[in-house]
Amino acid sequence: MDQIAQPGRFDQAWTWFSQAIVDHDSFAGYFQPFIQLLLPQWSTDAFRAEVIEVRDELSDMYSLVLKPGPHFLDKNWPDFKPGQYVELMVEKDGARTLRCFSISSSPDYFKRTGLIELSIRVQAQGRITPWLKSALSKGGIVNVSAPKGDFLLSEELKQLPLLFIAGGSGITPFRSMLQQLAREEFHNADIQLMYYSRCANHIAFEQELKNINKQLPNVTVHFIDSEQEGFIDAQHVRRYCSDFSQRTAMICGPAPMIKLARRSLAELEVADDAVLFEYFGAPPIEIDAAEQGVVSFARSGVVSAQQEGEQRTLLEQAEAEGLNPVSGCRIGVCHQCICQKQSGVVVNTRTGETSDTGPGEVQLCVSVPVGGVVLDL
Repeated sequence: MDQIAQPGRFDQAWTWFSQAIVDHDSFAGYFQPFIQLLLPQWSTDAFRAEVIEVRDELSDMYSLVLKPGPHFLDKNWPDFKPGQYVELMVEKDGARTLRCFSISSSPDYFKRTGLIELSIRVQAQGRITPWLKSALSKGGIVNVSAPKGDFLLSEELKQLPLLFIAGGSGITPFRSMLQQLAREEFHNADIQLMYYSRCANHIAFEQELKNINKQLPNVTVHFIDSEQEGFIDAQHVRRYCSDFSQRTAMICGPAPMIKLARRSLAELEVADDAVLFEYFGAPPIEIDAAEQGVVSFARSGVVSAQQEGEQRTLLEQAEAEGLNPVSGCRIGVCHQCICQKQSGVVVNTRTGETSDTGPGEVQLCVSVPVGGVVLDL
């Protein structure tokens, strides 16, 4: 486990000096409002990025082409590794909102052009992804975080035979990885990609992936039409990747697809340590049907019940009942959706931790109820 570096004496002294002079933890933070007069959206805890293009990919998917650090006074955005993500920060209705998106372009593309791409699937009932497309236009400014995440193509993994399993917009980190391998002309790459799409004419980056398939002799892309072939199972794995037992699997996509993929690989006796995965949203957990959650929103006077076999987060249940609690990333990173639980048991799907029955803080976006739960909302 990585150890957290403790601040040095110089850092502590500088913070004390800043607090004594300007009553702020840093001089930059104190002068931030003045800097923003010259550089809108400038922030001490994020990087400015200019919107270069908003490009349609599919009827329900678009790519934001961004240029981090567009002005010479901006901070330099750090390099990233294929598979990492960023937190995108925007203001909607006067409130700062944060969402996490995988970087779908390669590090080499960033090095050559100074640009990154975030390819975003529109969530039909979402508050942010449909709005972003119309709210952002060429020349606009947004904030992004430094690159984050450990679902990445490391130098060690590059040398191994790999099985990529992607569902829908889960292709985005794999696109970054494959783009980078193609730019490096890394012909030793040995990858089988099983890419599940809604139907045969709803495939993101289809032509690009076909070109990479041709360019790298040991990379094979299998486009799988879920409408015709159904969802992933052990038979699919055997059919499309007969040497699966010799490969390290990497899975990315919606939670139900990842759950099926992991179950299929386990059925084929693939070791847990040979399976890497990244969820888009809250990971699923196993809850007995008799323990399906009923959530009471105390201040709103609303009650929400899970249906049998259903697993919705506290945030999803609140929004389904017309409530609008504060939220940000929706994957348990930003902690904007913390709410006070008055009673009941919840499971944090990100950490796997189960709460006790008493009062306490919970993250709405990654917590699911077990039995009856009362929230101060």
